[in-house]
Amino acid sequence: MNAPLLLLDSNSPVPPYEQIREQLWRLIASGQLPIGAQLPSVRQLASDLGVAPNTVVRAYNELEREGWVVTSARRGVMVAPRPPVLPAEERFRQLEGAVAHLLLTAYHLGVSAAELYAEIERQLSAYWSSKG
Repeated sequence: MNAPLLLLDSNSPVPPYEQIREQLWRLIASGQLPIGAQLPSVRQLASDLGVAPNTVVRAYNELEREGWVVTSARRGVMVAPRPPVLPAEERFRQLEGAVAHLLLTAYHLGVSAAELYAEIERQLSAYWSSKG
């Protein structure tokens, strides 16, 4: 597998393991990392990102606990066969956090509410038209 492009922000208050987990989660959830895709080895990803191997292990463990990846002694870490189905309460909590992050990002970019709504509508339309 070609290694996914992950970038760590050393100025971020978010710990490196969480930055890794979040970026890999987005790649998996969006389908950019398909089911069965092999993730880089712990040593390789740690070396690529300049972090301790334990940092990558923690990110991989979190993803496995959440059901996004599976680990095999022979094959390493791979994208899970099917994404986890989250309980409604957890789905809402994650959605709430994602929307809060979106709003904060839009605010820092100087995006107006009208521009934000328009972009959401544009992407929703493109997403649903691509699904069928």
